[in-house]
Amino acid sequence: MPKQAPFDNLVLIYFIPSYHLGMALDTLTSMTVFRQIAERGSLAAAARVTGLSAEMAGHHLRSLETRLGVRLVNRTTRRLNLTDAGRSYYRRCVAVLDEIALAEAEAGQQQAVAKGHIKIAAPLAFATSMLAEPIAAFSERHPQVSVEIDLSERNVGLVEEGYDLALRIGDLADSGLIIRRIATFPLILVAAPGYLERHPAPMHPTDIADHDVLIYTQTGNPRLWQFTGADGARVDVAVSGRLSASDIEFLMRLALQGHGLLQVPAFLLKDHLAEGNLVSLLGEWQTRLLPLHVVLPHRTLLPVAVRSFSDFLAGWFDGSRETR
Repeated sequence: MPKQAPFDNLVLIYFIPSYHLGMALDTLTSMTVFRQIAERGSLAAAARVTGLSAEMAGHHLRSLETRLGVRLVNRTTRRLNLTDAGRSYYRRCVAVLDEIALAEAEAGQQQAVAKGHIKIAAPLAFATSMLAEPIAAFSERHPQVSVEIDLSERNVGLVEEGYDLALRIGDLADSGLIIRRIATFPLILVAAPGYLERHPAPMHPTDIADHDVLIYTQTGNPRLWQFTGADGARVDVAVSGRLSASDIEFLMRLALQGHGLLQVPAFLLKDHLAEGNLVSLLGEWQTRLLPLHVVLPHRTLLPVAVRSFSDFLAGWFDGSRETR
């Protein structure tokens, strides 16, 4: 008889006869405990989340490993780390548990009311320019929800630091979190009139190589700029400059004082362009689009208030409002 793969028995949860119901429920508990161990890195943390004692949480982990015949976790004095088999099993656990939770959530969602407290992380510059209005509108629609917003350019740890969701701008690496793109914003190349009096305006992206550039360091490749022409031709430009920073508003102040060229998200530029403080350059060339994401720790098991806020923002930035 061929040997059964260690994770084949996962599907049996859906096809269990009544006399195995107790074992199946215990398996779901063990899977839940294991998921929390994988995400939080310790038995004690998993026990607190699941409402079990640390001893019982350890029992569930050992029971899983014994039944599957593989080690799921490597234990060290400071942290529990998943083995290769553990990582594979974790992905299956998440799929099964999320599907069950989603079925239960959908069953009661019609009667659910958004209430409680949600903690959000958002980039400072974006929030200052774009977030106050939708936050106010959401609060009016959901008066039983209180909102706490941490404004920072730092990528917070959602699970580790207790955030319900985060707003993040730019391309995101695969992290195991739930990522939902809700808008895109173009980058616009600008300079102050005073700078352009001393330096001829670039007529082609390659001309930027001869200019002082203010470099925003919070991107994957801050010294390589990309442009696309009307004919679809792409031009990559290696830029250089004496001034760089991790805060876009700080760089904008430098640009306003005439210290160099800068690529700025469109949502920060409306007043400056209208008042002539900054001049848009190479308008016939398209720069890369800057995506805005809602990042959630899980697809399911979300409080109604969190899901409502995520859906509200997605609707706010759904294209019916100007993002350029």
